[in-house]
Amino acid sequence: MNARRTLLLLAAAGAASLSACSRAPKAALPPAAAAARGVRVAHPATRIETGLASATGTVRAKDDAVLSAKGTGQIQRILVGVGDRVRKGAPLVEMDPTNVRIGLQNAQALERLGAAALASAEKDLARGRTLFEQGSMPAAQWEKVQTGRDLAAAQHDQAVAALRAAEQAVTDGTLVAPFAGTITAKYRNAGDTVTLMPVSPILALTDLDHLEVRLAVPESIEGFVRAGQKVEAVTTPGGVRVEARVRVKNAVVDPATRTVEVLADVVRAEGLRPGTLVNVDFGGFGDHDGLYVPTTAVRTDGKESWVFVVAGGKAERRAVEVVPVHPGAVAVRKGLDARSDVVQDPGSLADGDAVVALPN
Repeated sequence: MNARRTLLLLAAAGAASLSACSRAPKAALPPAAAAARGVRVAHPATRIETGLASATGTVRAKDDAVLSAKGTGQIQRILVGVGDRVRKGAPLVEMDPTNVRIGLQNAQALERLGAAALASAEKDLARGRTLFEQGSMPAAQWEKVQTGRDLAAAQHDQAVAALRAAEQAVTDGTLVAPFAGTITAKYRNAGDTVTLMPVSPILALTDLDHLEVRLAVPESIEGFVRAGQKVEAVTTPGGVRVEARVRVKNAVVDPATRTVEVLADVVRAEGLRPGTLVNVDFGGFGDHDGLYVPTTAVRTDGKESWVFVVAGGKAERRAVEVVPVHPGAVAVRKGLDARSDVVQDPGSLADGDAVVALPN
């Protein structure tokens, strides 16, 4: 009986203890930390090579000429050969001067004859004026004297002009370089007879020190091109890099090819020759032009645009002002610096999210 009472007391005490424990407040667990999201980051580019705004062109000399005689005649001497460098004004070809010298002598004689006739007419005019004023010469005779003097003056002027033409023909008998350059072709030899019509080429002269690139830029990408723009070209074949600066962009689109002519001055190139094909990428912008990020990095709500940068292990929203460059990139004009770690594809990332920067 005593043993049973003892058991009942122990059971009651255990029940009371369990009831007290159930009524005691439970200890709160610490909240689970949010998992950091890995994101690809990269600094804004200061230069982009798009490959989307390229055009193929030809290198050519700014000054390039095929030289011919200024009259029909026989070549007496050719003073230069292919590969020779010549200065401006240097003699290149001498024509046989026999006929032009005879023409000069004839023109000189005609000029002297005209001068003598004019002098005689001037004397007749002076005597006629005196007689007419004294009433000793009829008006009709006086008019004839005046007309004679005018005719003599015109004939003298004609003779002077013929003399200048003959002197110029003698000068033109020596073909000179119109600009400094290199002889690149020789079409005739001493003893050959050349004609003015049709023109007979004798030499080709090219200025190899001042080159330009002529490009037919498709209308669809002409917006990438601007005067003064510095561009890089690559020779095809060869892969030699060429620096050039756009000098002019034609304001007219060729209706047949739908292209715009662009001329760019070659600034620097090693061993570049006229006739070489080059490929120019107008989508490659220089360091001074700004900062560029992929279009995937930019978010917009129609009112403003922003990107996310990684700062202190978190995503930080930065408002930016952007200008489209091509379908894959935009230029950032405001709101970003070149040292920022820009998230390349933020997706559903929100401001303040924990992130881990991954290399792009």
